[in-house]
Amino acid sequence: MLSTKLLKATAACAILFAAQGAYAAVESCSGVINPGSIPYDISTKVSNTSNCQILSPINGSQNDDLALINLTGFFSHTDWLLDGKYDNMNSAGGTDGSDLFNFSGNNVSGSYAYVGGSPAPLDVMFIFKDGNNTNLVAYLLNKPYGTGTYMTPFTDPPFPLDGKSTTHDISHITVYYRKGDDGSGNPTGDVPEPATLALIGLGLLGIGKMRR
Repeated sequence: MLSTKLLKATAACAILFAAQGAYAAVESCSGVINPGSIPYDISTKVSNTSNCQILSPINGSQNDDLALINLTGFFSHTDWLLDGKYDNMNSAGGTDGSDLFNFSGNNVSGSYAYVGGSPAPLDVMFIFKDGNNTNLVAYLLNKPYGTGTYMTPFTDPPFPLDGKSTTHDISHITVYYRKGDDGSGNPTGDVPEPATLALIGLGLLGIGKMRR
C-alpha cells in the first residue's frame, strides 16, 4: 500500500504537470550576454512575425524532430504538425519541400510567400537550424499569412560561434503548423494531450485513495 504522504505527493505532481505541461526551456531572442553586458536581438531576422524563441541551452545543437518541438511547447503549444522544409541550402538556394509556403533565397537570406490557401492553419512557425554552438530558433508568423523575408539568426551574440565567426549559415528552415480539431484552420475546442490525460488520471487516482 502507498503511504498517505506518497499519495499526496503523487496527486500534487500530477495536477501540477497537467496544469503547466512538461515543457522544455526556451531562451529569449533579445537580451544581454554577460559577462560584458553585450546586447543582442535576433527577433527581427524574419519579417511579419509576432514572437521568437530559442531552444535552451543556447549551444545545444538539437535537431528539430516533431517530438522535440512538441515537448518544448514552442509558443505554449504542443500540437504542432510538420509541413515541410526548405532544405539542402547553399549559396545558390535550396530545395523547397513545404506545401504551405514557397521559399526563395539561400542559406544567408531570402524570402517566403504563403501559398496554402484557405482555411489557413491556426498558427504557423518557422524553425531555423544550424550546427555546433547554436540551437533551434523559432519564429511565430503573423496572421493572415502573406509574404516576408528572412536572414540567418545565427549570430554571435547570442550564440558562442566557433573561432572568430560572427555569423553562421542556415542549415534548413522547417515549417510547422497547427490546425483545428475538425481538420480545418478553425478551432473546435482544445483536446488534451495523451500524456496530460494520463497525469490527470494519476492525480485523480491519488486523490481518491487519499479520501478512502
